[in-house]
Amino acid sequence: MIRVAVIDNDKLVPAGLRALLSDYADIGIVFTGAGVRDYQDAATPADVVLLDLQLEDGTTPGASVTALRETGVRVLVISVHGDRRHVRATIRAGASGYLIKDDDGAKLAEAIHTVHSGRLALTTDLMSIINDDPPELSPQELQVLYLYGTGSTLAATARRLGIAIPTVRSYLDRIRAKWAATDEPVQDVRALIHEYPRHLYPNGPA
Repeated sequence: MIRVAVIDNDKLVPAGLRALLSDYADIGIVFTGAGVRDYQDAATPADVVLLDLQLEDGTTPGASVTALRETGVRVLVISVHGDRRHVRATIRAGASGYLIKDDDGAKLAEAIHTVHSGRLALTTDLMSIINDDPPELSPQELQVLYLYGTGSTLAATARRLGIAIPTVRSYLDRIRAKWAATDEPVQDVRALIHEYPRHLYPNGPA
């Protein structure tokens, strides 16, 4: 049996998913919770996690996927939104699929089987979104994005880079402007941390 965990803010969602999957004897929901930490604390082994895009704990979608992947589980994001930035961020963070929520049990079961087998569960439209290149950033902008996006404050980022806080703000504004120019405005720059491959970040992770 494919063991499935459901992480979703809406307490009614797990019941709906159980109903949709009731005809598939090889798929069983073994855990439901409202956050990634709930799943980690429960220590309930699962093969695939169905992850809601927006969680109440405020964790970015990419960070949620990263935390789950570190436990060894495969992640299938399910959401009512097909936001281009979120699709790319979750897949680049290690998600194995992205599914728009609807009432199609067959589609959901197929996606779970696909992800469990180690393949990507994505529509052609979503695949084209993932292949879109993000706006190009300068090395300095990438440095600021990496430090600020991984938890440093404005002051800490400025101190690490040896620049003034207004200069950090200027780089962040430039990053926002570049994304706005692609018709993908972003308010919280930290949400972009997973948009760029890790090797691009100066002094970042390998």
